[in-house]
Amino acid sequence: MAWWHVGKPKAKDPAEEKYGAEAFALTCLALELAKADDHFDESEHARLRDDLAHHFDLSADEVAELMTAGEAYQAQSVETYGLTRTLREGLSQEERIVVIETLWRLAYADGVLDAEEFAFMRTIPAALGVENHLSEAAKRRALDALGLSERLS
Repeated sequence: MAWWHVGKPKAKDPAEEKYGAEAFALTCLALELAKADDHFDESEHARLRDDLAHHFDLSADEVAELMTAGEAYQAQSVETYGLTRTLREGLSQEERIVVIETLWRLAYADGVLDAEEFAFMRTIPAALGVENHLSEAAKRRALDALGLSERLS
């Protein structure tokens, strides 16, 4: 970043303004996870659409708009610090645990946890300020909700 940009606020994405910083951050983070293994299939798309609609009370069109904005952001940025900071500062611990559970459901949406997804998920709980045992409990709930046992391919 050039020195003359330091301290200037970053322009918010219109979707971030419309749906909120936390919804936008979760969407971008989830898309980063979904694409970690270079395979973002329909089961992962459907899982993310359903979770965004449920968590933020959005219509299918609103979810599509949010995901399109998130994909544009994700294509330009590979950093997760700002996204996790937004969630850590904007959500309660209980809500951050729900975020982790949501991400675990997405990671396992295709029935398998790939090594890249596993590596991504190892960093998220600490970045969100959630203790490991709470993250593991969220993972177990996600697996139970999907009717899966833990697998790593």
